[in-house]
Amino acid sequence: ARRGSLARRSALGAQSSLPVERNELAAAERAARGAMAGGAVAGDDGLASTHAYESVDLGAMTAGTTTRPMREQLIRQPSSTQPVLTEVELGAKAAPLPAMEDACSLDSEEGGAIGGALASGGIDIFAPSNRLFCVGYLAQYFAVGILYSGLPATCYGFFLGYLAVPAHTYATVVVMTTLPWSFKLFFGMLNDTVPIQGQRRKPYMLIGWSVCAFFLLVLAAQPLPDPYWCVGPDGRYVKERTLPDGKTTAAEPCNADAATAGGGYALLMILAATGYVVADVAADGLTVEYARAEPEKRRGTTQTTAYLTRALGQSVASLIIGFGMNSRLYNGSFDWGLSYPQVMGLFALPALAMVPITAMLVVEPACSRRPRSLREYLHTSWRLIRGGAFFSVVLFSFLSPMVANISTTAGGLVKVYWAKVESLQNQLFSLLGHLLFAGGLWLVKRHALHLSWRMMLAGTTLGLNLLDLSFVGLTTFGIVRNQYFYLGETVLYELPAAAQFVVSTYVIVEMADEGVEGLVYGLLTTAHNLATPFARALGNQLYRLFQPSLSDAKNYIEDAPEFRVTVFSSFLLSFAFACASLLFLRLLPDQKAEAQTWKRTLPHRDAYARVTVGILSVALVYSLTINFLSMHPHTMCLRLAGGHGC
Repeated sequence: ARRGSLARRSALGAQSSLPVERNELAAAERAARGAMAGGAVAGDDGLASTHAYESVDLGAMTAGTTTRPMREQLIRQPSSTQPVLTEVELGAKAAPLPAMEDACSLDSEEGGAIGGALASGGIDIFAPSNRLFCVGYLAQYFAVGILYSGLPATCYGFFLGYLAVPAHTYATVVVMTTLPWSFKLFFGMLNDTVPIQGQRRKPYMLIGWSVCAFFLLVLAAQPLPDPYWCVGPDGRYVKERTLPDGKTTAAEPCNADAATAGGGYALLMILAATGYVVADVAADGLTVEYARAEPEKRRGTTQTTAYLTRALGQSVASLIIGFGMNSRLYNGSFDWGLSYPQVMGLFALPALAMVPITAMLVVEPACSRRPRSLREYLHTSWRLIRGGAFFSVVLFSFLSPMVANISTTAGGLVKVYWAKVESLQNQLFSLLGHLLFAGGLWLVKRHALHLSWRMMLAGTTLGLNLLDLSFVGLTTFGIVRNQYFYLGETVLYELPAAAQFVVSTYVIVEMADEGVEGLVYGLLTTAHNLATPFARALGNQLYRLFQPSLSDAKNYIEDAPEFRVTVFSSFLLSFAFACASLLFLRLLPDQKAEAQTWKRTLPHRDAYARVTVGILSVALVYSLTINFLSMHPHTMCLRLAGGHGC
């Protein structure tokens, strides 16, 4: 579960633009001073419009100041790629839009993409004149970072401490809070085929953040059952008792039903996560569009900056959980602390704040052509996934993390009962880990943009797992049982994890074609994210076979020598699966140039598309079925779900 949690991110009146030929609007361009080849299209309500006859506000192309009232008409001749008539209107007072070209169009006839860029149009989001829009864009990733890290972080104190759910259920809940990432493909398809008011990204950000805030507020209003363990006079749980022969065993719980009560909370967390994932998918579509306009020598800067920002949001979440949810009821050490519902209410605040921020400070590159119909989109999608290069990368994105994340269910209970990790220390080390992750992103951005992707992944995977095994072994056999020692591995893990994460995002940009950015980002990240719940389902079934049971807290409290061997054997098997994942590296291109070569030279076959659809469909159905069975109070005991039998 620890490895899987890391394997796994304009104003309301801002207008989209219609392409304007340079020889027709030379005067307008001189007036705009920085508008490259577009005008802001606005309807009477100030929202983007896709009609053939549009009002183009040149005030949005300038510094945003009010110009003298005047009107001029520009007549166009009909063509296959141009609208029939536009009406240029001066004098409107509007928020400034960044200089841009039609990001959906093909490379221009005047030289195409510049400096090895994959597209000739788009927005330089980091230009000084676009500072406010950059804030709105990066705020998406900051808020996503808070929730992406914060929701799973509550599981340690609430599900494993307060409710004391079985180990396989806890591992499943941690994974399932990130389940909505597995649906990025469908959200990306919705982005690309169903624009709202002429925009493909921004409206979905607004919808996503609204949904997220709603379900977080519902969680904040949910009553809690009594905790599983009895609470002693010092406010700590009474988890063990001493037998007459001097042996230690598990104490009797005060509310045994609490161990089966987590499913409803987990479901609401999944729905809240679905909201922020919808917003994130739209932001990822923008990221690909921005990144494709970068020249090759600095391509990767946009997505690296975005995920640096997300890592900072994750750091904020660690502080909130570490200090706010550190009472003794939640595996902490403070006499006071926020309850689980109060933390959910606190997380609702950034989601609510993102609604006006998105409305006022997010702008997307203009797309003048009509949106694809679903039939056209599916046809384009089929052509994409039947390509040999794309098929190879999809297989790698699913198979490699799937095998690597077939991990033991023992990790959570080792952390609680043997390492005795408290919530504050757990989150402080997570905070340090997020900062190191950000540092790893910066190092890759600065020094490793052109290193072999295969060598980076092989070296970091082997180094990471050897490191993990040493920390776990010393803790399991009682040689060193100290929370700071045990958590040290979590921190050191982040540098290689950053390299693995960056490589996956760079591959996505190289595979993307214009007009289907949301599909490419959605399909590849869906394959990658679906691997984790699928691996968790397999892991629950596989590690159920280990006896004494890895899911029973009683075995960790009694701490028998033979059980230590069982636990360490499960970690050895996890290490073997991680090493086996390296067998799929040949499916990954070695660098950007090879990725583009594969796209040009590898054959296209319908069989590739059928296999891709088949694998992802089976994995989705299987992982949803098994993991939901693992969380439901009446089915979590099933052997199929990883339990001991009902």
